[in-house]
Amino acid sequence: MDLDAVIARVDIGRIVARVDVNAVAARLDVNAIASRVGVDAIAARVDVEAIVDRVDVDAVAARVDVNAVAARVDVDAVAARVGVDAIADRVRVAPIAARVDVNGIADRVDIGRIIARIDLVGLTRDVLREIDLGRIVRETGGGMAADTGTAVRGIGRRGDRGVNRFADRMLRRGDE
Repeated sequence: MDLDAVIARVDIGRIVARVDVNAVAARLDVNAIASRVGVDAIAARVDVEAIVDRVDVDAVAARVDVNAVAARVDVDAVAARVGVDAIADRVRVAPIAARVDVNGIADRVDIGRIIARIDLVGLTRDVLREIDLGRIVRETGGGMAADTGTAVRGIGRRGDRGVNRFADRMLRRGDE
């Protein structure tokens, strides 16, 4: 028998068309096949870089639901792991302070409210306590009582002018 002539006459396409692939697949023992496959050998032959190069990272990122990811983040756990002192040690305050608009802040300050909170009576009492009028009168003696009165009045006037200058600066009077 001429085997080559027989093979030449076989219509492989017709044979394959008649094969019931589902019946063949149902008879396969997938576990037995998997146990015979050398997974390590296959993995060694895989070019991971070539696979990664084919990944469209932008397309993957576009499909990520950032809100869903953020919702799953345990912020308290993250904050607990953050070394606040280490971060503070690395912060350079001078460049931050240089960017602060001090004039803008000062423009927003309500000087009237600040002055309203100052205890002028108490401040005056403290100033007078520091001056100690009784001691001044005693030290100057009886003959100088008139001069002392004049001096005390002058001190009082200078004190009043000082308080007025302070109030003018705080209220920005006379700057215009």
